[in-house]
Amino acid sequence: MRKTLKKAMVVGAGVLALSGIAAGVAQATPRQGADIPGKGTLQDCTNWGNALQAHGTIVGFACMEDEGGNSWELTPYYAN
Repeated sequence: MRKTLKKAMVVGAGVLALSGIAAGVAQATPRQGADIPGKGTLQDCTNWGNALQAHGTIVGFACMEDEGGNSWELTPYYAN
């Protein structure tokens, strides 16, 4: 009985440790913001994203060109 109880305690502690690690990773993950549309070339989007990141407004970004070719959407990523 004692061995079974000890095993259960060890397994329980391991599960709690893993859930704590998962919670820490989830908090460190950047939060995706709403897409911001713009006009111009894809390089214009990249320049704007780099400026926002350098200013500290965002921690990362992604640019996507629309089908027409002269407009884009910037997806900002914020720190939690």
